Amino acid sequence: MENKVNQLISSFNEEIAYCFDNLNSEITIFFFGGYSSDMTGTKATALSNWSMENKYNFTRFDYSGHGKSGGNFEEGSITKWSVEANEIFQKFQNKQNIIIGSSMGGWISLIVAKKNTETIHGLVGIASAPDFVVGEWNRLSKEQKDKIKKEGKIVINWDDYEEDYIITYKFLEDGMKNMLLKDTIPITCPIRLLHGKLDKVISTSVSQTIIEKIESKNKDLVIIDDGDHSLSRQSDLNLLFKKIEELI
Repeated sequence: MENKVNQLISSFNEEIAYCFDNLNSEITIFFFGGYSSDMTGTKATALSNWSMENKYNFTRFDYSGHGKSGGNFEEGSITKWSVEANEIFQKFQNKQNIIIGSSMGGWISLIVAKKNTETIHGLVGIASAPDFVVGEWNRLSKEQKDKIKKEGKIVINWDDYEEDYIITYKFLEDGMKNMLLKDTIPITCPIRLLHGKLDKVISTSVSQTIIEKIESKNKDLVIIDDGDHSLSRQSDLNLLFKKIEELI
């Protein structure tokens, strides 16, 4: 089924592309994608199809500078993209709301959940990556650190990523201001985390720390022994669907 792409004008006065599948349900599922990904990816598309089959509303979108949205990718930050995610959530929130975040989207979903403790009823994190800017910085060589400070950006490639990608010094600095894992995370809704043991981008210890820090009493982490960072195989998706059902 072809999903219609619409536009929301963000508080940054940029067009944010989104798809809203309206099944006239009282349940809406939201998907927040990862860094440099878009809403046509494997997980987003699979979630749209699954939600439609099960007659749940589903919302996905592209952050500014991603996919079909306006804006400059290099002007993006955790602060900016989490504001955009929250504006999408505010527009489509329902009687029951489940948010799903993949990688960086896992970080953003936690930020959005902190702002909406009364209206988010469940959260699923896929290879969640809160505070990942610390790891990104530590992985850079001295030469790379000098270059990003001088030029403002750098092109890098880590294992588990098929393509090179740009990271800016502004993004790293802003990320440091949005760190979550040093303190208790005041989120009490049920939470389910999935993480691949073979993930070379984000350590499973990050998801373990989320479980330790989050206030929710209804929480669970599944570490998938043969899973990588993307967790996009059909077996991974089936497990994701199962975890969503646990929250509905």
